[in-house]
Amino acid sequence: MIRANLDRADIRGACLSGANLTLATLIDCNMRDGVLLRAGDKGDLTPYHKNEATAGMEKATVRGANMSGAKVLDSVVVQTNLTDSNLKNAKFVRANLSFSNLTGCNLEGIDFTDANLSGAVFHGAVFTSTTLDGADLSGADLIGAMFDNIDFSKVDLSDTKIVKSLKSVDISLKDILGSHAKWVKTNGKEGRRAIFSKNDMSNQNLSGVNLSAADFSLANMKGADLSKSECLMADFSYCDLRGSVFTRADLRGVKFSCANFSGANLVAVDLSDVMISSRAGGGEWRSNLDNAKLRGALLNGSNCRNADFTNCDFTEANLRDADFRGSLMTGAIFTGADLRGTNLDNTDKRGTVGLTKIFDDDED
Repeated sequence: MIRANLDRADIRGACLSGANLTLATLIDCNMRDGVLLRAGDKGDLTPYHKNEATAGMEKATVRGANMSGAKVLDSVVVQTNLTDSNLKNAKFVRANLSFSNLTGCNLEGIDFTDANLSGAVFHGAVFTSTTLDGADLSGADLIGAMFDNIDFSKVDLSDTKIVKSLKSVDISLKDILGSHAKWVKTNGKEGRRAIFSKNDMSNQNLSGVNLSAADFSLANMKGADLSKSECLMADFSYCDLRGSVFTRADLRGVKFSCANFSGANLVAVDLSDVMISSRAGGGEWRSNLDNAKLRGALLNGSNCRNADFTNCDFTEANLRDADFRGSLMTGAIFTGADLRGTNLDNTDKRGTVGLTKIFDDDED
C-alpha cells in the first residue's frame, strides 16, 4: 500500500496490522475502531483485541504518510512506525499508540485526549496546539520534541525522557569547546569531539566558534547564536533551531535532516558541498536538509549549491538571491516564499509546491 491514496475513505474497523503505508495519503480518512490483526502460524489472520498483550504483533509502517484530519478514535496503533508523517488536526481520542515511533511527526492541532502514548518516541516531533487532556505519556521519549501552546496539566509525564541541561555535565562549555578545537586542529589526535546531542543549548552564544564535526543531534538550540561559526560536517539532525542565528556561518557538508529552522536567520550562510579526502580517494560531501522546516527563515544571499533539500518546507521563507544550483528540491514547499533573484538552475524540482510560473516554465 505504498503511496496509496485513502483520502476521505471510510475504513472504520479495518485491519492494517503489518501494512506498509509509507508515503500514503489518508487525509480526513475515518479509521475509527480500527482492529489490528496478526498472522497465525499458517499465515491466517487472527483478531487482535485491545485487552491483549502486544507481544508478537506485526508492526505497521506508515512513514512519511499524510494523515491530516484523519479520525483514529478508539483505535489500536501499537508499535507502529509513523516517522515523518503529517498528522495535523487528526483525532486520536482514546487511541492506543503505546511504543509507537512518531519521530519527526507534525502533531499540530491533534486531539490526543485520553490516548495511550506510553513508551512512544517523539524525537523531533512538533507539538503545536496539541490537545493532551488525560493522555498517558509515561515513559515516552520526548528528547528533541518541540512544544508550542501545550497544556501538560492533565498529562501523565512520569518517567519521560527530556533533553539534559548543560549543568548536568561535569565539564564546562568553555572546556568542551577548547578540547574540540584541539581535536579539529590535530585531526583527532588530541582533544575530544564535542557531543551536545540531547542537551539543552538554547540561547547559547557560539558565535565565531569552530564546531566542525560536532554532534548537536536532537539538541534544543532554540535562539542560539552561531553566526560566523565554522560547522563543517556537523550533525544538527532533529535539532530545534527555531529563532537561531547562523548569519555568515560556514555550514558546508552539515547534516540538518528534520531540523526545525522556523524563523531562523541563515543570511549569507554557505551550505554548499565540501571536498573530503581519504586513503581510498575522496569526493564531495553535500549538506543534507531533507525534511527540514524552514518556515519564515531568512536565507537571502546564501550559497545552497548541491545540497539536499528533499521535502523541505520553505513556506514564507526569504530566499532572495540564494543560489540553489545543482540541489535536490523534490517535494519541497515554497508557498509564499520570496524567490526574487533565486537561482534554481539544474535542480530537481519534481513534486515541489508553490514555485512561481517562471520556474515552471524553465522545466519546459
